[in-house]
Amino acid sequence: MLSNKIRKITVTLFLLAITATAFAAASDLAVRFLDKANEAYENGNVEDAYKYVNQALAVAKDEESQASVLFFAQTVYTTKLQKIQNNYDELALIDVQMNLEKYPNIESTKIKKLIKQIEAEQANKEKAAEKAETAAQRKVEQERFQAQQESMDAQAKAMKEQAQAMKEQTEATKQSQQEFKDALETGLKDMGNAFAISANETKRSTKVIAFSVIGIALIILVIVFLIIFIVRKGFKQQQIQQEQYVQAFKLLAANQSQTNRIMLGGITDLYGGNPQLRLAGESTWAPAAALPDLTISEDDEEELKQLAVKCEEIGQQIDYATGRKNNSKNVSELVYKLSIQLGLPQGMAMLNFCAAMIYDAGFLGIDPDLLSATSLTNEEKEAMKEHVNLAEKYLEFVPKKYWSVFEDAAMKHHENIDGSGYPNGLKGEEIPQVARLIRVAESYVSLSSKRSYRDAMDKESAVATLREQKNLYDEVVVDALDKIV
Repeated sequence: MLSNKIRKITVTLFLLAITATAFAAASDLAVRFLDKANEAYENGNVEDAYKYVNQALAVAKDEESQASVLFFAQTVYTTKLQKIQNNYDELALIDVQMNLEKYPNIESTKIKKLIKQIEAEQANKEKAAEKAETAAQRKVEQERFQAQQESMDAQAKAMKEQAQAMKEQTEATKQSQQEFKDALETGLKDMGNAFAISANETKRSTKVIAFSVIGIALIILVIVFLIIFIVRKGFKQQQIQQEQYVQAFKLLAANQSQTNRIMLGGITDLYGGNPQLRLAGESTWAPAAALPDLTISEDDEEELKQLAVKCEEIGQQIDYATGRKNNSKNVSELVYKLSIQLGLPQGMAMLNFCAAMIYDAGFLGIDPDLLSATSLTNEEKEAMKEHVNLAEKYLEFVPKKYWSVFEDAAMKHHENIDGSGYPNGLKGEEIPQVARLIRVAESYVSLSSKRSYRDAMDKESAVATLREQKNLYDEVVVDALDKIV
C-alpha cells in the first residue's frame, strides 16, 4: 500500500516537472522570437519584425510573456499598417486582417482606425479611376462621332456639288437640243423658200413640180425621224441622269446609316470592319494561314450575327449553372479586345469573341451538385476537369467552317505555357491562340471579381499576379492585357 502511494506521488511529480519544463521552453522560445522582432524593428525592418512577433504570439503560453508580446505586437502592427497606407499592398492588408482575427487582443482603436482609413482611401481611388476611365471613354466616343460627322458633312458637300454639276450639264444639253432644233427649222424654212422659187420657175412643168413635192416630202420625213431620234436620245439622257441622282442619294443614305451604327456603339463590329475575314486556329499571333480566306458577304454577316446571339444564350446558361454572374460576357469581351490589340483581323477577333462566350460549355454536362460544392475531393476535382471533354455535344450548332476555333476554345483553355495544364499537356505555341487568350482573360476576370473567400483585386494587382506566373500564361497576351485594362 505505501509503495503504491509513493509510486503515484513520484509519477505525479514527474509529470509536473515535464509540464513546467515545456512551459519554460515555450516561454523561452517566445522571448527569443520577441528579441528578434525587437532587433528587426530597431533596424527598420518592419517585415521581419512582423514575422517574428507573429511567431512569438504563436508560442507564448504564460500570461506574462503573452502580455509583453501583445504590447509590442500592437506597435509592429501599427507601423506595418502605416507602411501599407503609404504604399498600398492588398495581399499584405489581407494577411494583417487574418492575423488580427487570429489574435483579437492585438487590435487597438488606432489599428482599427488605420484599417478603415486604408480601405476608404482605396475605395476612393477605385472610384476616381473608374470615373476617369468613364470620362476618357466618353471623350473618345465624342471625338469618334465628331470625326464621322465631319466626314459625312464633307461627303454631303461633295454630293451637292456633283448634283449641281449634273444639273448644269442637263441645262447645257437642253440648250444644245434647242439650238439644233432652231437650226433645223431655219434650214427647212430656207429650203421651203428655195423650193417655192423653183416651183414658180418650173410651174409650166407638172412633172418637175411633182418631183419637187416628192423630194420635199422625203426631206420632211427625214427631218421628222431626226427630230424623233433627238427627242428619244434626250429622254434617255434624262433617265440616266435621274438614275445617277438616285444612286447619289442612296450613297448618302448608306453613309448616314453607317453613322447611326457608330452612334449605337458596342464591343463588337458585326458589320464587317475588315473585308478579308480569316479563320483562327493557328498557334502564332500572325493571321491564320492554314485555313482559306473568307470574304464577308451579306449572308456571312448575318450568319455571324446569328452565331453571336446563339453563343450569348448558351453563355447565360453556363453562368447560371456555375454561379458566375456575367462571366461569359466579361471573358468574351476581354478576348475580343485582346485580339484587336494583338493585331488579329476583325473576322478572327469576332470568331474569338463568339468562341470565348461558350468556352466553358462542358460545365453544362457536369453534375450540378459538384458545381455548387464549396469543397471538392481529389476524385471530384478530376471529374470537374472532364468539362473540357464534354463540350463537343454543345457545339453542334456551330458552322463547320468555324468548328476548329470553338473546339480549341472549349477543350484547350486549361493548357499552360510550361506544359503543366490539361487535358493534353500542350506547351508554348502548341497551344492555339484562342485558348491562350481565354486562359489570360478568364484568370484576370476571376482575380478582379469578388469571391466568397476574398475581395476583388484592383487591375494593377491582378495583372501583376498574372505576370508572376510565367509558367502558366503567354507573356505577350499579358502585355497586351496591361495596355487595355
